[in-house]
Amino acid sequence: MLDKMLNILLNEDELGAVVRAHILIEQYIDHFLSLAVIKNDYLNKMSIDFSNKVKLAVALGLDEEIYKPINSITSIRNKFAHRADFKLDSSDVKSFYDSFTAEDRDGIQDIISNNPDRPAGLADKYSRLSIKEKLVVMVILLAIRIESEVKYELEYALEQIGGSQGSNDA
Repeated sequence: MLDKMLNILLNEDELGAVVRAHILIEQYIDHFLSLAVIKNDYLNKMSIDFSNKVKLAVALGLDEEIYKPINSITSIRNKFAHRADFKLDSSDVKSFYDSFTAEDRDGIQDIISNNPDRPAGLADKYSRLSIKEKLVVMVILLAIRIESEVKYELEYALEQIGGSQGSNDA
């Protein structure tokens, strides 16, 4: 799915790429929250803005290292939302890049250089990418990180279910 999203985001203009990217990240945060809480229906009844969803997700176990990159892409999205003439520039993308850990920055390069499904025409080094391409690749890495947190949360929930069933059998 993320390879498909990579292609979709790369084919959007800057505004479309940023908005769709933020929607993708929010969907992953929502999925994490739905797995992390016991009564998901109450979560759905709450009016929680995106910023507070992210804080709640971190409070419930989402890796705090991805809090800064999420805030960074949100900041970029907000610039588009409040300035009709906004254009991505290298300082926005650099701030986004700098918000990742060193390990995640290595992961960004891996998405480009070691991805057999890398779209045709996408450079094989981060430094050779356009500003928009850099943003899109970082969003994909962020989505991968959140997706791994979702998988971890799901595995934990399944362990808890398995453990409680085992104790009932005794």
